Amino acid sequence: MPSEEEPDCQMFDSARDALEAVRVAIVELYVAAGANPDEPQEVARRFGLNRNLTWKLARVVAVAQPFAMLDHLPGKQGMELALLAFAKANAPKGAIDRVERALRQLYRVIEHHAGDREHLELSLESMGLIDREDHPGSGREQAFRGNSMVWGVQARTRLSASFLGPSASANCADLVQLGGLYRFRRLRTSARWRLFCLQITDDKGKESPSNQGPEEVDLNKRPGDPPLVLPDFCSGQVPQVEATDTSDGREFALAGGPVGNRGTFDCAFGFIARGLPSFRIPGHEHARLGVSITTPVENLILDFFVHRDLPVPLDPLFELYGFPHGGLEDVSMQIPANQLALTEEPVRLEGSPPVVATPLVSKYASLAARAYSRMGWNASEFRGLRLHVKFPPLASRYVVKWELK
Repeated sequence: MPSEEEPDCQMFDSARDALEAVRVAIVELYVAAGANPDEPQEVARRFGLNRNLTWKLARVVAVAQPFAMLDHLPGKQGMELALLAFAKANAPKGAIDRVERALRQLYRVIEHHAGDREHLELSLESMGLIDREDHPGSGREQAFRGNSMVWGVQARTRLSASFLGPSASANCADLVQLGGLYRFRRLRTSARWRLFCLQITDDKGKESPSNQGPEEVDLNKRPGDPPLVLPDFCSGQVPQVEATDTSDGREFALAGGPVGNRGTFDCAFGFIARGLPSFRIPGHEHARLGVSITTPVENLILDFFVHRDLPVPLDPLFELYGFPHGGLEDVSMQIPANQLALTEEPVRLEGSPPVVATPLVSKYASLAARAYSRMGWNASEFRGLRLHVKFPPLASRYVVKWELK
């Protein structure tokens, strides 16, 4: 019996081959007509074409990956105008015919597999075969805008920073987990919104027996300050934070607040977990650190810092899981069936200690310094990785994962 993956493979192969055939045919047309695709303005002047059209054709010729053509390939009307102009300029008919044949094949592939070009692009983007996060028509950006409207909240940045360092307990590590929502704003008054949910579990989603409970990062909090929130790194009118124990873990939620710029704020939070096992035992073969996307955000900054003496690989896996049917906090649901394409790549944070400053997170350098100081760690003994994601999908979880020895 055919596998469930075959239709996706057919779409991938057919679309790739058809697009590459179009690109090759356009290259051959330029060569036959004596036109230079690196000079779109000159091509526009010589053939009487719009400069925007010749710029698009130049990008089609230049791309190294066929699917990248989809951002630049003109529509049917644009291609007809271009081929007519080449014909009027006495370009060889055979070269024009080859472009027309390649386009007809591409249109057949699109109709057969997707119905129209928009749905082909959407399918390929969903499969992780094209990366269009910076495109104004990106599906993720549209989802961000739509979810902001539906839920009435949004934020510029979600920060998740994990610091793993030596522990007083043998064969264990201590964790400082910092997080935040920056430029959080409400689009309408809402009674309550989850800030984050705290879990420390084993591979099966059960609470870790070594979990000693979260400690405060800030030891100088005033009476009435909400638990785990870091007031020195918050700004604006942060609403009251309510803590509730649920079946998913300990939930921290924001009370209602004003709408628009008047209610915009930054909220930073964090906790310490000590004595986490850094060795392999039954039921605990992997280590995972994750952040759930439960708020529409423009940016995710996922940073991972580890002490040089810990047995943690320099290249842990970064994975993305989606949970359209719930189960967002359940580790046991991080299975291949729920895995989504992750097109972004982590980058190493240079410097000693790793340089963390970014305009997307205010006071980040001081926040990181607070973590090192609180634990008595030497910051220069840490290395760091960063995953920056534009418009991360709602109801998803980004995970850093590695095998324990």
